[in-house]
Amino acid sequence: MKSPTLRLGALPPIQVSPGTLVTVLVLAVILYPGLGGSGASATTGALLALGIAVFMIVSVLAHEASHALSAHAFGARVDHIALTLWGGHTQYRGEALGTVASVVISLSGPLANGVLAALTTGLGALSLPGTPADVLWTYCSFLNIALALFNLLPGLPMDGGRALEALLGGVLGDVLLGTRVTAWIGRAIAVAVVAVPLWRIVGARGTGSLGLLTLLWALLIAGMLWQGASRALQAATLQHRVETLDAAALARPMHLVGPQQVLAELGGGTDLDAVLVLDRTAARPGTLGRAYRIHPAAAAAVPAAHRDRTPVSAVAGSVGEIGLLDASLRGNALISVMLSHPLPAYLVRESDERARGIIMSADVNGLLRGR
Repeated sequence: MKSPTLRLGALPPIQVSPGTLVTVLVLAVILYPGLGGSGASATTGALLALGIAVFMIVSVLAHEASHALSAHAFGARVDHIALTLWGGHTQYRGEALGTVASVVISLSGPLANGVLAALTTGLGALSLPGTPADVLWTYCSFLNIALALFNLLPGLPMDGGRALEALLGGVLGDVLLGTRVTAWIGRAIAVAVVAVPLWRIVGARGTGSLGLLTLLWALLIAGMLWQGASRALQAATLQHRVETLDAAALARPMHLVGPQQVLAELGGGTDLDAVLVLDRTAARPGTLGRAYRIHPAAAAAVPAAHRDRTPVSAVAGSVGEIGLLDASLRGNALISVMLSHPLPAYLVRESDERARGIIMSADVNGLLRGR
C-alpha cells in the first residue's frame, strides 16, 4: 500500500505510513490503564490516552522536521520525511557534510523534543492540578523527555549514535571505525530494550496483558534497532571494500585482437583466457565497441588445417560492450564512474594512452560482496 503524502509549508513531503495509526493505537492502549486509574471516567481516560498518543506522533514529526531543516541549512538535499510504525526518519543526501554539520543535524531532533517537553511542562504548570489538561500536558512532557533521551543513546541507528559516529570519525580520522563502534553499541542497546521489561516481568513473577504487550512492543523496537545497527555495519564493510579498489591493480592483462584475426595468428602457446576480441565497428557513444571471449574448447576443436582461415569471432562468445577507465581511478571515484556508465567490461588505460588491462564488472561485484 502506498503511503499518503502530506505537504506542510516549507517542509519536504511527509510520507505517512499506515503503521503510524498502529503506533497511535498501541500507545493509547498502553497508556489507558494508568489514565483510567486517576479518577477520570472511562471516556475521559480513553480520550486522554488517544490525545497523548496523537501528540506523540506530532512530537515525532517535530523531531524529523528539525532534522530536515538543519540538514537543508547545511546544504543537504532533503528528499522526504517518513512517519512509520517505529516513529519516523528523514531521508536526505549531502556530500561531505563534515563533523560539525553531522553532529548538529543528528542532535537537532532530540533538541526539538526537549523544546516540546519544556513547552508542555509550562502548559501543565498553567493547568489546574488533577484536571484532564494537567494530565495531558504532564504525559506529553514526560514522553518528549523520554523520546529525546532515547534518541540521545550513543548507538546507531539513534541520533546520539550518529553524532558519536561523526565525532569518532573526526577525532580518529577513521569514519568506518566510528561506524563500527557505534553500531555495536546500538546492538547492545537493542538487547537492553528487551532485557529491561523482561527483567521486570521475572522480578514480578508474571505479568498481565499490559506487561506482555509492552514486552512485545519492546521486542519489535529491539528488532528495528538491531537491524539498523546491522545495516550500518554492513555499509561500513562495503565502504571499506570500496576504498580498497584500484583500477590499475584490478586490471587483468589482456591481449586485444580484432574479430577478423585468425586463430593461427594467435600461436599455439597463447593463453586464450588472456585474449579479448574487440569489435570496434560496433562502438556506440561512450563505448569502445563490443567485446568477446574465446571459448578454449571451441578453439581447440578447429582442425590445424583450418586455423589459418578461421576468425577468432567464430569461436568466441559475447561479453557485451566495453567502456574505458583511467588507471588512476580508485575507491568511490572508480565506483562512481562505473555506475554512471554501467558496462560488463572496461579497458583500463594509462595516462600515456597505453592499455593496462581489462576490468570485468563481475569481478568488482564479487569483491564488493566479499567473494
